[in-house]
Amino acid sequence: MKKKKIHVSRIIIGIVLAIIAFIWMIPFIWTLLTSLKDDSEIYTNVLKFLPTHLYFGHYASVFTKMGNFFAYFRNSVVVSFWSVLFNVLFAASLGYSFAKFKYPGRGIFFGFVLLVITLPYVIYLIPIYIMQSRMNMIDTALGLILPYIATNLPMSVFIMRGQFNGVPNEMMEAARIDGANQWQTFAKVMMPIVKPGIATVIIMTFISVWGEFTYARTLCVTANSQTLAVGITFLRDEAASWQYGTLTATIILSLIPVMIIFLSMQKYFVKGIMAGAVKG
Repeated sequence: MKKKKIHVSRIIIGIVLAIIAFIWMIPFIWTLLTSLKDDSEIYTNVLKFLPTHLYFGHYASVFTKMGNFFAYFRNSVVVSFWSVLFNVLFAASLGYSFAKFKYPGRGIFFGFVLLVITLPYVIYLIPIYIMQSRMNMIDTALGLILPYIATNLPMSVFIMRGQFNGVPNEMMEAARIDGANQWQTFAKVMMPIVKPGIATVIIMTFISVWGEFTYARTLCVTANSQTLAVGITFLRDEAASWQYGTLTATIILSLIPVMIIFLSMQKYFVKGIMAGAVKG
């Protein structure tokens, strides 16, 4: 009887979770289906959930009629790539330092990292804008990459510290006995072990940077330097008014990189989050 109760409870939990997941997926499903409808079905008085036939004209309009779409997309890729790359490198180095080395002030430094996590990143916007305007960094990719690294680094360090804390010190000692120096121990022994944490940092940083609007809108003032999250609002002006079909097609295209990154690393994501939270 006990086994049956456990089995039934798992089924109930699975059903509840499936319902919750479906509710969360409704906006995405609706956006996707709308992007595949022609205008007559979108603007009809009768609400239709499924398209009568698949229509890809809205996607063609994005590529043919909105010339700046590729520029916005390219800017987002460049900014996201460098932000993720340097954030992972810095977070891994600092997390390794906090977890495996003892030095004066280590606890104070890590406490400062935890403090920064609790602060909203928007409070840094005005000081960053003033500093960048004096350094002529406004409207540049570097002017976005540096703040994105800084604002995502504290949480990334927290996660990576938890990952390295979970690695026994004997692994480091064994590497040193085999003749590895500090850099080789870090790069060739420790980093492969903490792949779940690295994947978690990549996913969280990429999602944060790819969809960020406030910094991109403030620090980049011309259309040529805007990322896709802000560029979508400019596309509306270029098209005079938004057509819902074109809007939903643009949104779906902007979500593809996020889905690719997440699906390719999802098996490590939960492991990395749990290790960073529990062991950190």
